[in-house]
Amino acid sequence: MKTLKHISVAFLIMLISGLSSYYLKPNNPIMMTFLFLIVGFFFFNLILRKSLSFKSYFTSRYNLFTTKVRTEKSYDIPKELMFEKIIEVINHSDFKLVETDENKFEILAISKITFKSWGENLYINFETKGNETIMKFCSSTLFQMYSWGKNEKNYDNLLNEIESSLIV
Repeated sequence: MKTLKHISVAFLIMLISGLSSYYLKPNNPIMMTFLFLIVGFFFFNLILRKSLSFKSYFTSRYNLFTTKVRTEKSYDIPKELMFEKIIEVINHSDFKLVETDENKFEILAISKITFKSWGENLYINFETKGNETIMKFCSSTLFQMYSWGKNEKNYDNLLNEIESSLIV
């Protein structure tokens, strides 16, 4: 998978350098400014993606450059135990655990970069309602307006991992 990532990064660099040599001419400053803004915004998102502090930015309905899928699932397991179990599940899955907040019961995991996507942020938090624990899940694309089904697939994959880990 690291080879795929390296190929994708190399392709991106070639694409940017090819576009820049074609569009970045002294007589076209508007196109040059536009290209730099897009590339800058992309790298801005790459840098911010690995912090729970920017969850509201990536999950905001006003952020038009991301696609989001939000779902909830209830479990009859205490919130504290479910929080630990999800961390364990993510560590044994294809997702990468990035950050957790034990006080707010929040988890940030990311998916890998693929040919369909620049990766997704997976935000998971827990609430207690009565005797149930509600797991709130949000998968948000990094920098694309259409997810090609990746957000839904992330949720399905996480649920499958959870279900297989809860079977005794």
